[in-house]
Amino acid sequence: MSISAFIIDPEDEFERSFMLPVATEAFYKMYWEPAAEELGLQWTALFQGGTDVESEDVPSILKEISLLKDWVASKMSGDAQEHMLRRLELLERELPGAFRRGGAVVYIG
Repeated sequence: MSISAFIIDPEDEFERSFMLPVATEAFYKMYWEPAAEELGLQWTALFQGGTDVESEDVPSILKEISLLKDWVASKMSGDAQEHMLRRLELLERELPGAFRRGGAVVYIG
């Protein structure tokens, strides 16, 4: 299983094709979960079980992504570090664009 972000009830081709990979279950448990616990992150801790995200939630999630990037830079190394930073940067760059229309909801899980 893997964790990804996608738009619930897509209304157009952009929304139907929107999908951001976050992590495999194993990678999440090994790296994301300990980071979320150590940093006391609320949103990131919900990703494994799944959560709905609305546009007003994005600033809080982006703040957590920034904290995660700092954690990854100081606590990880090698391929795992590069991989997690790529996924965090993808979320940081692309997640805000999912909310082109009012009422859009992204599921991350």
